[in-house]
Order: sequence, then C-alpha cells, then structure tokens
Amino acid sequence: MKNASPALVLALLLAAGLAAGLILSQRKVSSPPAAGAGTEQESAGDLRRQIAILEGQVEYLQGQVGALQDENSQLLQKLGTLGMKGVAKLEPVPAPDDAPPDFVGLGLDLMKFRNIQALPIPTTGASRENVEKAILRWLRLQQPGDEGPKFALALTALGWVEKPVDPLPLQAAVLARQLGGWYDRESGTLLVEDDKPVPGMPAPDRPMAVAFGQLLREFGNVLFPDAARSALSTDERIARMALITGDAALTRFLFSIRNPVPRSGNDLPVEDPDHPLNQVPMPVYLKELALFPFARGFEFAQALHGAGEFAQLNAAYSSPPASCAEVIEPERLLDAARLPPARVDLASPEIGGEKPYFDDRLGRFAIFTALRAYNSDEEAGLGARGWKGDRLLAYASPDHERDHALWQTLWLTREDALAFFKAMHACLLQRYDAKPSSEEPGRTVLQALNRHVRLMINRDGLGVRLVDAATAGFADAAVQAP
Repeated sequence: MKNASPALVLALLLAAGLAAGLILSQRKVSSPPAAGAGTEQESAGDLRRQIAILEGQVEYLQGQVGALQDENSQLLQKLGTLGMKGVAKLEPVPAPDDAPPDFVGLGLDLMKFRNIQALPIPTTGASRENVEKAILRWLRLQQPGDEGPKFALALTALGWVEKPVDPLPLQAAVLARQLGGWYDRESGTLLVEDDKPVPGMPAPDRPMAVAFGQLLREFGNVLFPDAARSALSTDERIARMALITGDAALTRFLFSIRNPVPRSGNDLPVEDPDHPLNQVPMPVYLKELALFPFARGFEFAQALHGAGEFAQLNAAYSSPPASCAEVIEPERLLDAARLPPARVDLASPEIGGEKPYFDDRLGRFAIFTALRAYNSDEEAGLGARGWKGDRLLAYASPDHERDHALWQTLWLTREDALAFFKAMHACLLQRYDAKPSSEEPGRTVLQALNRHVRLMINRDGLGVRLVDAATAGFADAAVQAP
C-alpha cells in the first residue's frame, strides 16, 4: 500500500468500516450463564457503543473521500489548462471523425469495385502547393521544353488568347483544385491534399483523388507516353484525359451509391467568383479546354459503361479516343469501322521561307469553344459538328505584337464547311469590330488592329482556311499556299 493514492486508502477504510458494522449488527449474542443476567445487559450496551463509534468513523471517512475527489478535480483542471513542468498537458481525446482517413484501404475498395487487381499505392497527405508541383512536373513531360508557351503564342496569334502565358502552371492549378490529389510517378506515391477546408469553400474530393490516382498508375503510361516516343496533339491529349477523368468520376459515383461518402455541405457553384477555380488567373479559352475532361468525361465513361460495363472501359484504354469528337459522341468510339481524324496535308508548311514553330491539331471542342464566344451555343454547335480534321501552324513575327497563324480545317460535307465559315465570319467581325474590306461568297478579307485576316472556303468546298497575320504579305502568301 506504499504507493496507493490517498483516495484509494480512504475507500478501503470505508469499505472495511461498513463490513465491520454489518457483521457486528448481525452477530448473535451467546447465551450467558444463568447467574449472568447483568452481564447480558452490559454486553448489549457495549455492542451498541461499538456500532455508534463505527458509524461515526464511516461518516468521517465519507467526508474525507468527498474532499479528496473535489481536490483531484481541481488539479486535473489546472493540468489541462495551465500545464505543469515535466508533466504532459492533457489533451482531449479526438473524436472518431477526426481520425486520419484510410486512403490505402479506400484505394483497395475502389479498385476492387472497379474490377482491377492492383497493389495498394503508398499514400501521403500533401498541401495543395505540393500537389500542383507534382502535376506540373507531369505536364512538363507531356509538353517538354517550351511547348506550352508556344501553344499559348499560337492561340494569341489567332486572337483567342489576349496575351501569351505559360499555360502549364495554370493547368496544374486547375487540376489540383478539381482532383484534390495526384499520382507522382517518380516517387510511386499518391499525394492527397490534406489542407483543412476553408469554411464555405468546397472540400477536396478525396475519393475522386484516390480513384484518379489508381487509374493513372494503371493506365497512365498507355494513355500518355513520353513525348519523345509519341507526341500527342492538343485534341488527343484532352480526349484521353476525358477518358481517365470520366472513369475515375464514374467509379467514385457508383462506389458512393453503395458506400456513401460525406461531402462538404458548403460547396460553391462554379460560376461563383469566389470558387477556387475562378481564383486561377487563366484565360477563359484555356480554362475551357482544361475543364472539358471534367465536363464531358463522366458522360463519356457512363456511355462506355452502359455498353459493356467496366470491361468496355478497360478496352477503351487499349484503343483510346483519338479526338474530342469521340468523347462528345461516344458511338464513334464504339463503331467497329471508326476512322481516325483526317490528316491535313500541305505541300510545304513553309510560308515565305518561314518555318512554323508550332504545328498542332485543335479538334472539335476547341473549335466549338472559339465559335461560342461570339455565337449562340446552337450556332457554335452547328459550326463545329461536321469537323473532320484541322491543322494549326504558327509563325514568328518578332517585330509585331502578335505572330502569324494559318489554320486549315476539313469538313465532312460542304454544308458543314459553310456552317463553320458563317460562324467564324461572325466571330471575326465582332472580335475586330470592323467591316470586311472585301467580301464575296466563301471569301472574306478583313483588316483591323494592325492585323490582316483572310477567311476562305477551299479544297473543293470541304475545307476552310483562316489566316490571321501581322503583315499583308504573309497573309497573301498563306492564302496561296497549296
């Protein structure tokens, strides 16, 4: 009992006193000798006195126990609020909801549901900044060197982006906010954003991050090979991102039906100026391209799943969509006789002795996005619907604010080519706020804001060429180029 606390000692004394009182109160008095009537009375009196003494001791001990309990409560409160030297501060036990989420277990459950046999990915929490850095490293591998800035320069030459930017850091910021995590191929680690949600802001969709990370590990090398091995066009890259993003969103959605995952109730609508996506200073046109995989990917994956469940989605990674047109119309991908986008050939990409520094295919969604800036959605949809192929070339013009651009498009029918011509004609007149200097059926010449613009139907009525140049000489030469 040397190390016993005072409260424990008193409790034992109290119990002993109660036990003794009970024994004495029930004890039978033995029959005294015949001549001992007085002795019997004396024994009864002694017993009552002993009981009275014990009752007093019990009452005293109860009072001492109560006093020590009050003192202990005060000491515990002081330890919890003020702390003591050499004594650890008492912290409240975290509630079960505060326990760190089991991302590895969630990943296993999601992949089991997705019918993919995969080992768990080492997972770690990361700040949004570190998630963005991991995404940016991956984007630089997809568009090495200065390919990203060149893309923005070409769009600036077309007039779709106001001024040149490096779009890759901005795209990384958008992806980080949409996904909430990323699979870092270099370290083999899944980074999941663990920043505490800002009140009123959308919380990171961690199940989406885990599902996307797992799929990126499984299919990333197939969908997005190193640029040195196989360079993808802008159109292909966006379409493939729509496949994996839509697959992750569909997996997360179907899994959550059976295993509800709580989401923040304070989500802001995307159109709200305070929404995190709107805090990224990204040109509207580029942001639309970056958000296409999220806007249309889910419906695309849903269509493939409806055609053959997850087996059909797995097959899509072996033969991924070649263009955004197949994402917009999934039946094109499912068609056994599907044709790739038409290749747009030029006799020579050189114009006036200048070689293009950028050569790309933009695709149907990029065309629709450009047209809807100055047309209704219906008119823009009609203008982009018959897309067959395109090729954008950009040429340096160092002495001018904007470079030269030549954009040749191909269409399924003459009616489709004419619909695009009309919609693009409306765009040019409104963007430059000027009347054509020359206009005839299927041909428009426009000069405004130090730009020389030519829009013409060519290739036997199935093509439309747009030239937006810094000089009249380059514009005329680009129109004549076969």
